[in-house]
Amino acid sequence: MRRGYSIGIFAGLSILVFGIGLSGCASVSSTSQYYISETMKTYPPKADDVPISILGKPPKEPHTVIGRLAFATDLGWPFLRKSMIYNARENGADAVVLNSLKTRREEFFTDIPPQMDWIPVRNYVRGGREGRERTYTSWIPIFRPGYVRRTVMEISAIDSEMIVLKK
Repeated sequence: MRRGYSIGIFAGLSILVFGIGLSGCASVSSTSQYYISETMKTYPPKADDVPISILGKPPKEPHTVIGRLAFATDLGWPFLRKSMIYNARENGADAVVLNSLKTRREEFFTDIPPQMDWIPVRNYVRGGREGRERTYTSWIPIFRPGYVRRTVMEISAIDSEMIVLKK
């Protein structure tokens, strides 16, 4: 009975740690909260094999703007591109018009405090009646001074429109 109880606790804690680890991962589906519909009409989602174009300017063909997607991230252009395509597919758009793409750098400083640490040192001693070599470990204290760590993050922001071409 006791063994089954401890295995259950271990399994429960493993699932909890795994779930917490996944909660920090960003997904393109999480960007759907930044999509704003601009029409009352809804369109059926597109299939995964239907290509979605990302355009730099509105097309000359007649079209209707069905929504807007605007957000910023530090995950780079591949994530931005995938999120635009994902949101266009989910909302039934034929293409995405990328109105602006802006990139900025933000600098962060983290203060790392000083600390004492201990380093293991292996010692060899030869002697005794048999003349054998023995080893033992001693610990030497060292001081690690504090410092300031500089981190630079590149943040990209998009402003795009989802469009449906008129047929």
